[in-house]
Amino acid sequence: MDKSTPALILYFAASLVYVLSIVLELDTVITFLFKPMIAPAIFFYYWQESKGKILLIPSLVLLLFYIGDMMILIEYENLLVSLMILNLIAYMFLGSYLTKDLLKINNPKISSYTFLIICLIIVFLLSLLYLGLSIVFRSTDSNYGLLIVYGVTLVLLGIEAVTYYILKNDEASFFILLTIFSLVISDLFYVLYNHYAQFNVFVNINVFCQVLSLYFVIKYFLYRSHQNTLENS
Repeated sequence: MDKSTPALILYFAASLVYVLSIVLELDTVITFLFKPMIAPAIFFYYWQESKGKILLIPSLVLLLFYIGDMMILIEYENLLVSLMILNLIAYMFLGSYLTKDLLKINNPKISSYTFLIICLIIVFLLSLLYLGLSIVFRSTDSNYGLLIVYGVTLVLLGIEAVTYYILKNDEASFFILLTIFSLVISDLFYVLYNHYAQFNVFVNINVFCQVLSLYFVIKYFLYRSHQNTLENS
């Protein structure tokens, strides 16, 4: 058995129990016990897979997501603004990595088909942003400006991730695409559940994508580090 396997098993086991506790509306004690295990387990997996050579940015991204998750767990007051600020910082770190990855691509070949796909993704993400803001919030809300910044940041991340995947089409680009997709869906359904209508399906989708995003982002960091090592060797 690989040294990182126990950490990965713990991550998936804790994630499964946590998601089931939400979907089946089990005792909240189960949620309080298992949700705090998820991020530390995936971080330990990252530490093992990277052979102890952990980087600052991946550690900070995971820490910011973990703090936000714990604030949600204890139902911290004025959660929306605090959560958006934490996530925005994490998204900016991810954006800095994605931008560097895109700039490393020499002589990118963008065909008409590729350009069309990117344009369609832009339209789709902007439509999601518009619908999310117009249905759930009003322009007179005190946090509306921050919401726009948050939404635009996610849209830009989505555009970068799709472009990177189309141009590079490797493991790192695949996992960052899954990461951003999971984050967009998770954030969208979090807002719908907490600020529009508390349908169980909304929170179920939110927690499922939230948990998966941690695995995807760690795999992105691992593959990215591996590729950088090969390029520099």
